[in-house]
Amino acid sequence: MDYFNILIPVIGIFSNVTAQIFLYKYLLGKKLLKSEYFGFLCGSIVLILCEILAYQAPEADWLFLIFVNLIIYFCLSYCYFNFINMGETARRIRLLRELGEAPAGLTKGDILKRYNAQEIINIRINRLMNNSQIVLRNGRYYVGSPVMLFISKAIVLMKLVVLGKKSEFDRHHE
Repeated sequence: MDYFNILIPVIGIFSNVTAQIFLYKYLLGKKLLKSEYFGFLCGSIVLILCEILAYQAPEADWLFLIFVNLIIYFCLSYCYFNFINMGETARRIRLLRELGEAPAGLTKGDILKRYNAQEIINIRINRLMNNSQIVLRNGRYYVGSPVMLFISKAIVLMKLVVLGKKSEFDRHHE
């Protein structure tokens, strides 16, 4: 059972990835963010069920193992989430992909037409509205669902703890 306990976060992330792919392709109408949320939830449930099956240690040790495995699972899920979104939303990745698909290359003017700041903001706002993360009331935007706001604040906190700054744009002496 000790070796099984080591594999529990791996089983959880495998369940997360499998559920996310299945939900995205077949059940949620290609809604990426929702499939990521539900995949994470499915993986979490599998992880907890595996912990219950593996329960053999004294209670204090078992709670510690659950806590550690949850942290490992959250970290793996965070990496998976960012891996998916890096390819989906990162301009650098998209630009490299488009340059790779253009045998004759692209001029700087072509690139600037494709990456118009106004258009990028409109796309981002539409995506946030479609996912109910922001809402429009009386000509002003407000936070809709606080889930992503909470996640973004947690990420800023992690950056502050690990890197000593809130953003890569903060000016600190290194």
